[in-house]
Amino acid sequence: MNVLILTDFSEVSKNASQYAVDFLKNSRVNFHLLNIGEFNFQPSAKKQWNTQLVSTLEKLQHSVKELEDYSNDPKHSFHTRLSSDKLIDSVRVTLSEKKIDLIFIGAVSNDEHAHPILGDHAYDVVRKIKCNIVVVPGNCKYRSPEKIIFPIDHSVFELGDIDHIYESLDYLQPSEIKLMEIGRKAATLRDNLEDGLVDFNSEIFRNIQRKFDMVFVLGKNLNICDRLLHKDHGISTAMKMEIPIFVYHG
Repeated sequence: MNVLILTDFSEVSKNASQYAVDFLKNSRVNFHLLNIGEFNFQPSAKKQWNTQLVSTLEKLQHSVKELEDYSNDPKHSFHTRLSSDKLIDSVRVTLSEKKIDLIFIGAVSNDEHAHPILGDHAYDVVRKIKCNIVVVPGNCKYRSPEKIIFPIDHSVFELGDIDHIYESLDYLQPSEIKLMEIGRKAATLRDNLEDGLVDFNSEIFRNIQRKFDMVFVLGKNLNICDRLLHKDHGISTAMKMEIPIFVYHG
């Protein structure tokens, strides 16, 4: 299995990296750590970009060493990747060259969006990259994803597809999956998570975070992805998120 981890050397991306290792602790994985650098390759700046390049490569190597020590699993191998292209272009090239199966990216709250590839950019990756993605909030501590909530919109999803989805994800075997039916303005939570018709808002998401280990959403379900992750008006901008979001692209 080939996994891409986006890193900017922040604590948020370090947390996402460790979550990825824990999440795949029983799998044989090649982890690829990708950093996006902004280098001035003009001849007049050669000394500057050369120093910056060496420094960034050293940080990548240090990050890999930390993850190797954290994992301590012979089934895990770690590799570095540095790019000066734009984020989405860099991710797409890496997906193609390394045959990536799964991406991990850290996400931060609205008051922490200064990270160069996190914050607003997690939303861009989810919307533009057609690969399964795990969005790991900076406040998220790993716990085995035994209880998963799956918001669904019947306009883009048939219930008969559920078994096929989970059969394709042998590394994700929850003991409990609850479906949450969502309309344009409201949501119905099955199995009495809440009674009746409720708004899909920050308050209900606080309830979800207390009861579940992970949110599972379909990447093609843009309405739900926007409600959760939109960089301007998504739930993630209004509250601290503490559980990861698995975005399934198939």
